[in-house]
Amino acid sequence: MKPFSPSTALLHLSRRRTAGMVLAMSSTLLTACGGLTIRADAGPGPTSRNTPPKVTAAAAPTPPRAVTDPAVDGLQLARLMRDQGRYEGASEIYAQLEQRGSLKPLELLEYASVAANFQSPQDSLALYGRARRALRESGVSVTSDATATLCNGLGRARMALGQRDAALNDFDCTLAVAPDNVVALNAKGVLRDAQGAHDQARALLQHANEVDPADLRVVNNLALSHLAAGDAAQAEQLLSQATQNRQTPLWASLQLNLAFAQWLQGQEARSSRSLSALMDDGQIRQALADFTQRRERIQGGSPVATELLAASRRWLPLREKAQP
Repeated sequence: MKPFSPSTALLHLSRRRTAGMVLAMSSTLLTACGGLTIRADAGPGPTSRNTPPKVTAAAAPTPPRAVTDPAVDGLQLARLMRDQGRYEGASEIYAQLEQRGSLKPLELLEYASVAANFQSPQDSLALYGRARRALRESGVSVTSDATATLCNGLGRARMALGQRDAALNDFDCTLAVAPDNVVALNAKGVLRDAQGAHDQARALLQHANEVDPADLRVVNNLALSHLAAGDAAQAEQLLSQATQNRQTPLWASLQLNLAFAQWLQGQEARSSRSLSALMDDGQIRQALADFTQRRERIQGGSPVATELLAASRRWLPLREKAQP
């Protein structure tokens, strides 16, 4: 969910999995912090049998020297697992702490940001909503970073659920306290593109690109914004530059979008060559047939943005090893 950033990648990618092993992290680690252990202090040492014990006024009991707080231990364990990328295991611990009433409002927000890496948008929206209510009821001071985390989390969940207007409000909430927040700029740019406000979308995405030129999700969305506005040549230029590094996890998506931008310009041979880095001959024919139908609809008056949105919901197969 990698901190999550909304993307309008042209086509979803499917890839056959090679044989491998998945390591499941055991949740039984919770038993390590399930008990409360108090070590009692030793009493006074033995007195001499010839000397009566000295009588003194009763002293206040000495507090235990070592007390294990299960909430503190649980939170530390959850954060350790989070930092190791074990989000589901960490979320199980956060969930138990919440059920016990052991999470402070900012820790509940922390839980929501971890769980958002794998849970459904509907569940994320509910969890971020609980964090927002807890923060409001507590009256604690919330930093700009925490506000951005909360508003971006709500916005991403609503965006995934198709609640575009509400999502825009959430990303505006972030930008009000953090005008250079790349996640919010990128997401709002995607949403404004979907509404047909391509000039505003490109301004937002260009701003995000200036803040973080290395974020290829932003470059991809900026290219698609140009494509949606009818400037396929500019889209091709951006995507050609972005696909130079084949090691990036987004390379296949960028390459596929590059092929579509070339096809829209009538560059069939170049588009086919771009696809050949991803697909075998049969898959290329399938992809080009899909491209042709979309280009014909665009030429017939269908908005490019509409075709991009429809394409983002269609799966095209890739050969098992798309990258050399």
